[in-house]
Amino acid sequence: MHGSGLTHMLFLPDWAGVFEIYNCEDPNCYKDLASLRGVKYWTWTKEDRVYPQGKGMHPTMKTPHKKFDNYSFDVEEFLRIVRQMVEYVRRHPEFVKAQRKLRRKKADEEL
Repeated sequence: MHGSGLTHMLFLPDWAGVFEIYNCEDPNCYKDLASLRGVKYWTWTKEDRVYPQGKGMHPTMKTPHKKFDNYSFDVEEFLRIVRQMVEYVRRHPEFVKAQRKLRRKKADEEL
């Protein structure tokens, strides 16, 4: 699933990642945007674990189109990808640096 909400990645910190749950057969749209922004991009790779809920129809062409359907997905696969993202962020040098800075600031405020 994707949409205009993913454009918010333009405002993410450099160490962030973005997860497009399902690219609806448009693999480069948000991947390219993430690349241009310099953030890590993930998308669903196991299509057999994404379940269309109907036959989404293009509003003007009146033909089936994956971008106009609703989906459910395998929770375990979703969590697997989220865990990858968490590990990536936790290990990113800029994130580590930002966390240290926050801890120092908090310690200074407690004094």
